[in-house]
Order: sequence, then C-alpha cells, then structure tokens
Amino acid sequence: MSVNPKHIQVGMRVRGIDGEDVGWVKEIRATDILVDLPLARDVYVPLEAIQAIVDASASSAYHPHVVLTIPKARVGDMGWPHPD
Repeated sequence: MSVNPKHIQVGMRVRGIDGEDVGWVKEIRATDILVDLPLARDVYVPLEAIQAIVDASASSAYHPHVVLTIPKARVGDMGWPHPD
C-alpha cells in the first residue's frame, strides 16, 4: 500500500530504512516524489518505496520526515528516473 502524497511536504527530510539521511523532498507528484540528493543527481522516488511519513505530532523528538523502504546505500541502485 502506498502513502498519500498529501501528507508529504516540500522540504521534508528523506531517510532510508536504516535511519540515514538521503536528502530532501523537492517536488511532490501523484505517483512519486523528487528527492534532492546531496552531491548526486536528484531522483524520483515512487510512493511505493515510502514506508512511512513521520510528522511533528508523532513525537517532539522527531522533525517531519519521510522513511523509505530501503537503506540509503541502495537508493542509487534502484534505477529510479532522474529529472531531465
């Protein structure tokens, strides 16, 4: 089951399932999000690859962020598209 993109906001941090920072949400579309990867090409991550969206109301210890279903190290190996 994919997440509802209306709960994602531009600027949210994106983390891998391992808790490592991947980048930031740059754009939100109907089926994917554009993630700004530091020192790498931006990538469109499909909504199906998002495990959870943690918002500020969940805990004061966490800033809002998106959690992927994969660890940070695998993001570049997924074959996801890049913007032109």
